[in-house]
Amino acid sequence: MSDEIDDRLSRRFDNDQNDENETTSEESQNDMNSVQSGGEGKPQTSQKAQNIKKEWNVRSFYLDDDLDSDLTTAFKRLDLSLSEADADMDLKKTRHFYPLIVELGLERLERMEVTEVTEQLESKDSV
Repeated sequence: MSDEIDDRLSRRFDNDQNDENETTSEESQNDMNSVQSGGEGKPQTSQKAQNIKKEWNVRSFYLDDDLDSDLTTAFKRLDLSLSEADADMDLKKTRHFYPLIVELGLERLERMEVTEVTEQLESKDSV
């Protein structure tokens, strides 16, 4: 119960509230259960999804403080750059930014040799 209250308070007072499509842990669990049990069928992969909480897959992961801070800073910089460039886009974390980060990361991972990956992982573990 305490975790649920903490989550609600952090979402309410978080500076990054500009994404109304963020999922709560309870909604995420319900969505995962629906997908795992064959619920409403396979979620869509289209960027044109009307409700990403219902149509996309849910992934949760943990980041250390430094990486989380870097991710937040990257989002804010990109959002600022887009607004300064008069781009006609309202950047959303869940709909736009997180999928972009994952896609770019996967592209880079595909180009890396196994030794590069192990070196990167070992450097992260030694910190």
